[in-house]
Amino acid sequence: MRRHPLVLAYHGVGDVPLRREPNGLFVRADEVLKHVRQLRAWGYTLMTFGALADRVAAGDADGCGCITFDDGLADNVAALTALGSPCTLFPVSGWLGAYHAEIPWARIVSPDELRSLADAGVEVGSHSHTHPDLSTLSYREVRDELEASKRRLEEVLDRPVDVLAYPYGKANGDTIQACRDVGFRAACRNSGQGSWADLHNLPRQDMNNGSTMISLRLKRDDLYEPLVRQLPFRAVRAVVRRVQLMTE
Repeated sequence: MRRHPLVLAYHGVGDVPLRREPNGLFVRADEVLKHVRQLRAWGYTLMTFGALADRVAAGDADGCGCITFDDGLADNVAALTALGSPCTLFPVSGWLGAYHAEIPWARIVSPDELRSLADAGVEVGSHSHTHPDLSTLSYREVRDELEASKRRLEEVLDRPVDVLAYPYGKANGDTIQACRDVGFRAACRNSGQGSWADLHNLPRQDMNNGSTMISLRLKRDDLYEPLVRQLPFRAVRAVVRRVQLMTE
């Protein structure tokens, strides 16, 4: 069976209860490995986001898969080392060596850690410099933000950084044009938004705390987001989330 490309988007890796981080941005390491094994079982060839974008550009991306991590959380270091798979890390360049602005107890990788990951073969892309919603900014503001991020990461790594993950997965026409003009050759969204026909608007599927094999299969088949937009399904998901919180 032919399968279109599939890019998964993670944030933190660890056993963090929803009571502590209610957005569900942390997934246990064993679950991430389980997802990777399942992708391989389905016949996906795993590669970096940049390599996948090259395959999309060549019209030869069926069956290509990619594992990505946003923000650059320090707990990603051990997970990426253990993953045994090509992957891409999208750190927020202005947070390197500091703490996450929205999760104040979560540390971001240091410049030295980022260099070590890149030297080990992890692809490093940009996730902006300060993590704003780029879709709310003017073209000039977006360009300044992305230029600052690209410049900082390239200073740290001494190599080109030419792929981008939009913060919150949000982008509009000005955002995408600024991305192109700054020199990124490919960029990605979240929540299944975007199109495989536009290298600067490629879709990804979010993987959060509680993501199951059923949800992974639905995301593989582009069925998950249409379902969660339906009120009954959203209501069920809210109940499940409440039960998780009560039992932790």
